Amino acid sequence: MNKIIKSIPNTLTCISLFFGCLSILYSIEGNFLYAVACILIGSIFDFSDGFAARALKASSAIGKELDSLADQVSFGVAPGFAIYFWMKGHVDCSFCEYLPYISFLIPAFSALRLAKFNIDERQTSSFIGLPTPANALFLSSLVATSDTLLKEGVSNWFTDFCCNPVAMIVIVIVTSLLLVSEFPMFSLKFKHFGWTGNEKKFILMAFAVVAMVIFGIRGILFAAAFTTILFYMVMCIVDFFVKKKD
Repeated sequence: MNKIIKSIPNTLTCISLFFGCLSILYSIEGNFLYAVACILIGSIFDFSDGFAARALKASSAIGKELDSLADQVSFGVAPGFAIYFWMKGHVDCSFCEYLPYISFLIPAFSALRLAKFNIDERQTSSFIGLPTPANALFLSSLVATSDTLLKEGVSNWFTDFCCNPVAMIVIVIVTSLLLVSEFPMFSLKFKHFGWTGNEKKFILMAFAVVAMVIFGIRGILFAAAFTTILFYMVMCIVDFFVKKKD
């Protein structure tokens, strides 16, 4: 029984990996809505494995390594494929047929970010640089929302932006650099569910719920994902300057 309990966190990690693989397949098929859904489900299991490890006192060296490997697939390779196939199918790359390959900067920098995280003792209770799950959700939900709008016959500034080659290049480069930046960001994982010490996380969760209601009514639920990640970035910037001022 003890072995079964100890294996629960690693099982949750493997489930996250499984959904990351599914996301890649859906991106290849051009089903970006399912691709981002799989990344979202994978992020939930990724969140759960660490909490389960602490709650069950089942933390292990292999669990730490497995978590990084799973994260690389689910939050590095999967969003890279989503952006690649989005650019292949919706972005005018006629001036450079190799342009979509820039999307693979995402898994490359995600790997660097994860390797850095494993040896950086400063990131035990907070993050330095954009977390890979947040980056994956931001990028995949961006294209999934645009894809949903285009399939509904809606063409506006947002879809034009997501279909603009320069815009996509900038997004890929900026988010990739944010992954390995030295910018401090608060952790999204809970060590307990009390208010004290989790104020910013609960505020972010409240924003996410409101965004889901607003965008859900409009039929573009996954727009809530990238707007929440943007809000998370803004919160981190404000928090950084407030602490710097103090």
